[in-house]
Amino acid sequence: MSAWIKQARRAVAGALVFAASLNALAGFQPPALPPESKDADIAVEIAAQPVVAKQVFYGDMAQMGNASTYYYQAGGGSLLAGLLLGPAAVAVNAHNVKERTQREAAGASGADALDPRGFFVEPFARYNAGLGAVAAAKAQVTPYLIYSRPKNSEVVYRLLGFDIAYAGWSGRYTYHYAPVAFESLQAPPSPEQAQAFAAETERAGALLLALFNAEARRQVGPVEQAQVVSMRLTPLAKGAKMPMGLRGEIQGHPVVLGEGAPGDGKRRLMFTVGAHVFADQGFEIAKRMGEVPQR
Repeated sequence: MSAWIKQARRAVAGALVFAASLNALAGFQPPALPPESKDADIAVEIAAQPVVAKQVFYGDMAQMGNASTYYYQAGGGSLLAGLLLGPAAVAVNAHNVKERTQREAAGASGADALDPRGFFVEPFARYNAGLGAVAAAKAQVTPYLIYSRPKNSEVVYRLLGFDIAYAGWSGRYTYHYAPVAFESLQAPPSPEQAQAFAAETERAGALLLALFNAEARRQVGPVEQAQVVSMRLTPLAKGAKMPMGLRGEIQGHPVVLGEGAPGDGKRRLMFTVGAHVFADQGFEIAKRMGEVPQR
């Protein structure tokens, strides 16, 4: 089978997944909570392997300097037009997006090039030390950074992801930074900017661990189903009203929930899987739809 036919089929399949996700409002289910920990917070360690990019986003992402930092460009042509014009147009569009992604990632590779796997070794050690007596079983954390630029946008969105595996369960926790100008990624950051980004990243990691432990200790509120709009969650589909959940706050940050767990294929064209917190008000609530059971 030729490469362009494979690309065309992949693009069409992705479009069908996206269309199906928009029709799933009635069946929204919050992600499953981690196994209950009644006595203490859970110790953590960096997972042995870096993140598998296709488990985070079903599309072309370019690596940025290390195995845990990626760049995604949601531009290069119209997917709908490609579908209308046939498989060849779809393949051309997919190729254009991939090339543009690689080109922009290469130009931005010196900006905020923080490797989250190495960066979190010391913070995790301090976190574990603060727990006192630590049980033998530790949660495996796979940290990663993703930069995404929506089509025709001069703004880039950044996220820190923690994919966590613990006692046979897996979940995803994501922190969304405030957006930055695309042009700011074309030059290395100043020492002050790099220090500020590193400090925010460490705070974000601590926040995600706090949310993970709040869930494990069942210190979370009910889930309200809602239609949520956010370019950070759906850079490929500006203005899409996604079926998601709302569940109170963690340390003053609203918690937004999406369906699915890492690698299960749900919501493959966007970044909605798992639990999300935002540095600022990075989402809108289009419609509230009542409480749903927490799994």
